[in-house]
Amino acid sequence: MDIRNASTMEVCDTNYSKQADTDNFLSLPLYSPLPQQVAVVPDGTTPIEAARAITARNQGKEDWDETFMIGDLGMVLKHYKRWNRELPRVELFYALKANGLRPVVNTIAALGCGFDCASKNEMALALSCGVKPEKIIYAHTCKMMSHLTYARDHDVGLMTFDNKEELLKIKKIYPKASLVLRLKADDSKARMKFGDKFGAPFDYCKYLIKKAKDLDLDLIGISFHAGTGCPGLESIATAIEESRMLFEFAREVGFSFTLLDIGGGFPGTEETDKELPFETMAAIIRGELDKHFPEECGVRIIAEPGRYVPGRAFGLVTNISAKKVIKDRMIYQVNDCIFNSFFLCCLEYVRRTPVLLKSGKKKLHPTTVHGVTMSGVDIIEKDTLMEEAYVGDWLYWKDEGGYSALIRYGFNSFTMYKACYIISESEWKELQSVSLFPDLLPDGRDFI
Repeated sequence: MDIRNASTMEVCDTNYSKQADTDNFLSLPLYSPLPQQVAVVPDGTTPIEAARAITARNQGKEDWDETFMIGDLGMVLKHYKRWNRELPRVELFYALKANGLRPVVNTIAALGCGFDCASKNEMALALSCGVKPEKIIYAHTCKMMSHLTYARDHDVGLMTFDNKEELLKIKKIYPKASLVLRLKADDSKARMKFGDKFGAPFDYCKYLIKKAKDLDLDLIGISFHAGTGCPGLESIATAIEESRMLFEFAREVGFSFTLLDIGGGFPGTEETDKELPFETMAAIIRGELDKHFPEECGVRIIAEPGRYVPGRAFGLVTNISAKKVIKDRMIYQVNDCIFNSFFLCCLEYVRRTPVLLKSGKKKLHPTTVHGVTMSGVDIIEKDTLMEEAYVGDWLYWKDEGGYSALIRYGFNSFTMYKACYIISESEWKELQSVSLFPDLLPDGRDFI
């Protein structure tokens, strides 16, 4: 299959080779809204090797220069196992907003995980991938009425709220829903904050608990989100302690809470994992849970990790479409932008240093990377060091699996909507063996 001829609206025919030749990565299917196949590759094969093979075959073709992603579903499996090892008491409810590509969703669903959905479309995607309604939490505290109606009509009954008006809306549209009150956590030190928009202050939570009782609604627990990129974990510890206090208050009001949702914010890139290793974070969370919610209390504990699951599983491949040299600085324009794949540049600064796929030179130059749009703020990386490259060369950006495949039609109508998927032979066999619902797995085809 020639990638340049692949449609974003349908699965193209694939011609899988039996030769262990990296050039055959050209057979990998591109992303589409339809279920599709995953290439089973020899152990040790990496996404960047696949990227080199694809771009080398098509280097110099004038009509082939669009961005694409390569996802390693084996990395999704690794992070699932890591989660279960470090947080065995906490059920993983994947935040679908981080990456809704179907093979990712299918893989996570097959492993038996739950899903955090925040809209009608996200619920529809999860349900279409075989996820049971009881494995979905509608985790938007301020829901559109039509989306709440959709949840009711599709038996998605677990949902969050953080204000009186939402309780009245739920009472009118979906009075049988199981409600989770979102507590406002202290995220003042987090890189990405949510407290200004979501969550009720502690004292207001008490009022809402009473209000839910007055309305005869089924309030079953507490949730919180302490923000993304916290330098310490004091806020999570405090939120768990305050949740315990709200459990006690609810008991006095007449509720018997059964659910605690500790939110997201777990590291999803190599850089953030170095800042605060997941194992360190998990150890502190385990200690706080054992202190305030010991296993014998019987409370169900869930979390909503987003980029933690697919973040390191995907590489993004961009093409250099223009070049300037000003003094000793190389300035490149690539065929993507901060309004599409590099959306997080608008929200948080994380240094990105791409790898030149057609490598060979050793000397590094001060480098700036611009996005493709006409927007003056479309600068992906202001200052990094990189080998000199030329128009038509390809750059590989690692750890781009979280919040990259978000926008289909972006600024100036430049899009990023293509991806292909690999998994090693041994990890494919393991994935099939550990999956609780193997029939939900994406189709794997031999690629050796």
